[in-house]
Amino acid sequence: MPDYHLLSRKDYAFMNLQVSRGCPFSCDFCEITTLLGHKVRMKDTDQILKELEILYNLNWRGPVVIVDDNFIGNKNEIKHNLLPAMKKWMQKHKYPFVFNSETSVNLADDEELMALMVEAGITSTFVGIETPDEKSLHACNKSQNRNRDLLQSVKKMQKAGLQVSGGFIVGFDSDTEGVFQRQIDFIQQSGIVAAMVGLLNAPKHTKLYERLEAENRLTTEATGNNTDFSMNFVPKMNVQELLDGYKKIIQNIYATKPYYTRIRQFLLNYKRVHGKQMKIEFFHVGAFFKSMIIIGILNRGQSEYWKLMIWTLFRRPALIVDAITFAVYGYHFRTIYGLRNNR
Repeated sequence: MPDYHLLSRKDYAFMNLQVSRGCPFSCDFCEITTLLGHKVRMKDTDQILKELEILYNLNWRGPVVIVDDNFIGNKNEIKHNLLPAMKKWMQKHKYPFVFNSETSVNLADDEELMALMVEAGITSTFVGIETPDEKSLHACNKSQNRNRDLLQSVKKMQKAGLQVSGGFIVGFDSDTEGVFQRQIDFIQQSGIVAAMVGLLNAPKHTKLYERLEAENRLTTEATGNNTDFSMNFVPKMNVQELLDGYKKIIQNIYATKPYYTRIRQFLLNYKRVHGKQMKIEFFHVGAFFKSMIIIGILNRGQSEYWKLMIWTLFRRPALIVDAITFAVYGYHFRTIYGLRNNR
């Protein structure tokens, strides 16, 4: 089990803003549209504000995760009703919450929408990048990711004031041995600090499941965890080659030196919106001293930690809290993946 004592705050509040979390897209490996349909059914804006008020009156302050699978599924409602109302509510209550969301990559095409999200207190978003390989995107019907510069899309979101975490997948039928290095290169260049890389699985009720069942390639039911080194079908690539390539990605993005390099890339890309600088509180100071002792003194790779702190103070001093936070994240990632002694 990882050591969570480094985290100053590990609790989050969770809420969904959509009554039924439908999705306008139809990725072959995703069961959302089969179970919930294509229509995104929104809660009434007044109801959402009442729920925020309840959280506030319960004395909750801090991160709130918006768990909808695609926050921008109904752009018209989000842009013209919900976000302006959330912005007004947050201003009135002096920004008590920090929202995390999930969106599709086409968010990068709408600068007005990104600005509204940031102004309403949404500071980060999880995006399903999946793969930089155009053939694989086409094969899995990831239409919103195709025919675009995914790297530039990520950077546009970061420059708008959104921290981007990303989901990545290997194991598509069209994947070749070169896909592993392509994934590594993309993740490093994008500055996506928290990159969730998984092996492709076929959940029930998906187009992928139906196709593999027809091809007699299913072996078991999916575990629901695509990062546990399991697959529930026979891949086209040699299984051992696929597993070795997957491990190569993890080792190359979460080993100490490339991880800290990626943090610096993010800090260069990221533009915190003026007036939204993170307020340094007592628990931030405590987190810094804990990280300084545990990561900067007791663990291997101390030099990379101190290089990041010094670099940030000189190059991006307003983002020092983010740098400390990501350093702590890295400690946990390396613990989870068994890379504590990997430089």
